[in-house]
Amino acid sequence: MNFYIAHIKDTDFKSIDLYSSLNKKESKTKLNSIEDLYKIHDAEFLLILIPASEVSSYEFTQNKLLSKEINIANFISEVDSNFIDPVSENEYFLSKDAGYVVNKNFLLKLNTYLSNINLRICVSPEYLINSKSAEDVITELSDKFFFSFRDKSGFSVSEENLSQYLDIIINENPNYEPKIYSSNKYLNSKFNNSSSQNFSFKDISIEIIDSLPNFFKINYSLNFIFKKMNFSKFHIFTSVISLFLIISIPNYLIYINNQYAKTYQQATFDIFKSINKDIKRVIAPKNQIDQILINAPTSNNTDFKLPEFDRFLQFGEKYISNMAIDPVNLSTSIKIESMPKLQFTALKKSSEEFGILFIEENIQTLNGTISGNINLKYKWLILLTSLGIEKKN
Repeated sequence: MNFYIAHIKDTDFKSIDLYSSLNKKESKTKLNSIEDLYKIHDAEFLLILIPASEVSSYEFTQNKLLSKEINIANFISEVDSNFIDPVSENEYFLSKDAGYVVNKNFLLKLNTYLSNINLRICVSPEYLINSKSAEDVITELSDKFFFSFRDKSGFSVSEENLSQYLDIIINENPNYEPKIYSSNKYLNSKFNNSSSQNFSFKDISIEIIDSLPNFFKINYSLNFIFKKMNFSKFHIFTSVISLFLIISIPNYLIYINNQYAKTYQQATFDIFKSINKDIKRVIAPKNQIDQILINAPTSNNTDFKLPEFDRFLQFGEKYISNMAIDPVNLSTSIKIESMPKLQFTALKKSSEEFGILFIEENIQTLNGTISGNINLKYKWLILLTSLGIEKKN
């Protein structure tokens, strides 16, 4: 498996050494921005080494009978006295027999950048790159010296501060005899009994990397999703439009339905108002119209008339040869003969004024005149029918 190792040397991510060991040949490239890592396309794995100044580690044995959360809480209670910063400003990790405390803001910023990289990623302290189980190790890499201790802790110093740091360690532990991976003469002179050798990334394998603690956590965002799904600009555009339609169409349909409901309610009220001017509001249309019909005066008079029909028919009375009124459905069937087309048009248009609708026409046009049968009905009765209200006998 091809992989890269990116050694971040500052907290602003502007000084990065990128190492690769493709085909067992080690190479090093200096990067001036973490975004330069986005250009990596010939690898499957990326190891990120973060500065020791942003992470601390301690020996800690987890209780397997307790949950991860409780173990972390126990770890925090053991080490929080070592920090000035509040507990909430750090992230805490447990791995094997060690616990790690990482600067929260630094890690969040780093993981936000790394979430845009479509590779398998591991984030780990720089001083663990060459750590050995139950051994003290000093490793020289570029212009820094990494100290990893058998108690799982570690640190890194520049060459300028190497002598001072070594004096502190040796004074605290006179028996300190680390394994040295460096050709630095001063360092080797301090430990005559230690055998020294050079460190090379060619000796780092995926198995070694998998044994390291991993602080990487994906920060999910739209940009992350688009990159992971390999969306083109067209796909992004269509996805945004689709998302907008999914959200807006239901709201638009609700708005339209509400408008229809208001129109329906107003039309219902207008119908009731035309029947009974004393109506103030309509709550249950069917029950109210039934009550009106029950209370309506009955008559045996067969001379049944519909309001406004007499005035309406004056427009073409002499051309009407027959008229039949249906008192049950409150409709009228009219037979006309040789009515001028112009007058028929005027008759039809005037029907709106009287609230009368032409519901059926069976007519013929001959030499500019109209003949045939038409069925007429009040507009409000048609609306009542649409409301599901039937006239009771």
